[in-house]
Amino acid sequence: MIGFVICAALCAAGAALFVAAPLLRARRGAAPAERPAGAVAGLLVIVAAFLLYPLWSHYPWGDVPAAENESVGPLLKATVDNPEDLPAWLNLGGAYLKIQQWPLARRSFQHADHLSHGSSAAALSGLGETILFENGGNETPQTTELFNRALQLDPHSPQALFYTGIALLNAGDLQNARARFASLRDLSPPPAVMDALDKQIAGIDVEIAKHRPDPATAIHLQVLLAASLAGHVPAGTSMFVFVRSPQGGPPLAVKRLSATFPQQVELSSTDSVLAGHGMSAGQTVQVIARISAAGTPTASPGDLYGEISAIAGKSEPRRLVIDKHSP
Repeated sequence: MIGFVICAALCAAGAALFVAAPLLRARRGAAPAERPAGAVAGLLVIVAAFLLYPLWSHYPWGDVPAAENESVGPLLKATVDNPEDLPAWLNLGGAYLKIQQWPLARRSFQHADHLSHGSSAAALSGLGETILFENGGNETPQTTELFNRALQLDPHSPQALFYTGIALLNAGDLQNARARFASLRDLSPPPAVMDALDKQIAGIDVEIAKHRPDPATAIHLQVLLAASLAGHVPAGTSMFVFVRSPQGGPPLAVKRLSATFPQQVELSSTDSVLAGHGMSAGQTVQVIARISAAGTPTASPGDLYGEISAIAGKSEPRRLVIDKHSP
């Protein structure tokens, strides 16, 4: 058990740095007051890791067995006696997860997923958490897909809400990250976790307010994916939406979002990447939405993209369809 706690502590610390670093990193023109959000994000990861897991796991924290491996025996026997018993396989996977037997946990959750024909949120979230631990606490496109599928089956899955919220926060998708943390809060966790979630949501609200579109230069978009490209978007892929002047030069505005469709997007001068280099009211610009295979805003072979011409500050929403392949 000591080994598992140490591993969990390291994973929590690593996840905290992973989430907080982008918010704490100094930016040109950034004020010191802008950085508490990064500290709050890191605090949330650590607090949630230590308080949510005991709350929602089935491990007997108040009465730890003398020999943990022995506790697996009855659960293993239950799967042998009743190989079609889905809860038995879920319990076995959870037990293996707690004693750091990642391959055995993964196999158990995979079998549970097979028995449920892909309809068990607990199997999907358990499998995602196992793969995450196997990967040193780092989320992968596979874990993101598993947690998203779990949420589709059970919108109240604590693990899926927590891990997808962290991923969305790190990707800069503040609105959807806030929604995940708010849903997690609605599950009535312990007071300490509730307080951490309240602080995180408040920090996100501050960041959202800073990036509220300027009405005089706002461009309102509905970004869609062409039906012919529906099967060409890998899970967990990022989408960059940026504005350029027809005369060229650096982007006038950029947003990085999760590649989900359809999606409402607003850009304005508040999304400029260089001080003093933003859109002007009434300016005609090019708007490009790019699904990046490499995870960067620069064009790469195989990227999917779409573009339109727009006028900054025009109130009518525009449709931007991603329907092209980069050569």
